[in-house]
Amino acid sequence: MKLVADVGGTNVRFALVEGDRVQPDTISSFRNDDFATFRDAAAQYIEDKGKPALTRMAIAVAGPVNGTHARLTNREWYFDTVALAADFGVSVALLNDLKALGYSVSTLSADSFLRVTPHIDIDGAGDQRLVAGIGTGFNVSPVVMTQQGVVCPNAEMGHIQLSWRLYQAVADQVGHGDHGYDTVEHLFSGRGCEKLWRASSGSDLSFAQALAASTDQAIEFAGVYADMMAVLAQDLVLAFMPSGGLYFAGGVARAILTGPAAAHGLDCFRAAYMRPLALDTAARVPVSLILDDHAALSGCAIA
Repeated sequence: MKLVADVGGTNVRFALVEGDRVQPDTISSFRNDDFATFRDAAAQYIEDKGKPALTRMAIAVAGPVNGTHARLTNREWYFDTVALAADFGVSVALLNDLKALGYSVSTLSADSFLRVTPHIDIDGAGDQRLVAGIGTGFNVSPVVMTQQGVVCPNAEMGHIQLSWRLYQAVADQVGHGDHGYDTVEHLFSGRGCEKLWRASSGSDLSFAQALAASTDQAIEFAGVYADMMAVLAQDLVLAFMPSGGLYFAGGVARAILTGPAAAHGLDCFRAAYMRPLALDTAARVPVSLILDDHAALSGCAIA
């Protein structure tokens, strides 16, 4: 039996896996603040589940992973596969949380996604896909379907220079070109979204607060940001050629495309995404939004 874990900045989710499928009734979530280390949280989960006989542990971490070591971005939690293997008597694999989502896209049911571009047929479209996470930070996970299984190559897009179209779009929004949005992550992240909201709205409310209140200003801003996401999607499609689909994930992407701003955000995204390009590939690649909070656990199960 395998134990899988999805370690986010605020919570850690655990589950047990039989074969390559997560057992839904074993999923538990703990607050990171309640534990000094990941080891302590894992030990508590194993105790709660009656100390099942484990052979393997797969851990998705919201932070940089370097082979046998990883760390959380926002707290002093460190991961060492050798130390964890010694502690729990199992083999241990570490992977970035976005890569775990990449592994999951071939296993999740249709109701785990929002079809952002429902007019584009996704079935049988190709063997390459792409997950793009807009949350605390930004990055992508390419997904390649092979006869041997799913392969998710490493990639880094967050620190790539922002394209000229997006740089100009930000300048148009804030009224000047000296805005400091130089990389993709500067714009497409929680901090980037909030900074743009503050610069363009002048509101005393955070974007989350304004959106929860369904203010006209927040809804309008969500449409502007969705337009920028569509431009990003076109750039990603041209760069990675994910003929099987592009999948957004993360809290910022959800905030823009679901909830109070959904209708306006989706309309703006679809209109911008279908604008023609010189190489008109983007208009033929479907876009979805991952809604399943347990998707990374499913990815760990097959990684």
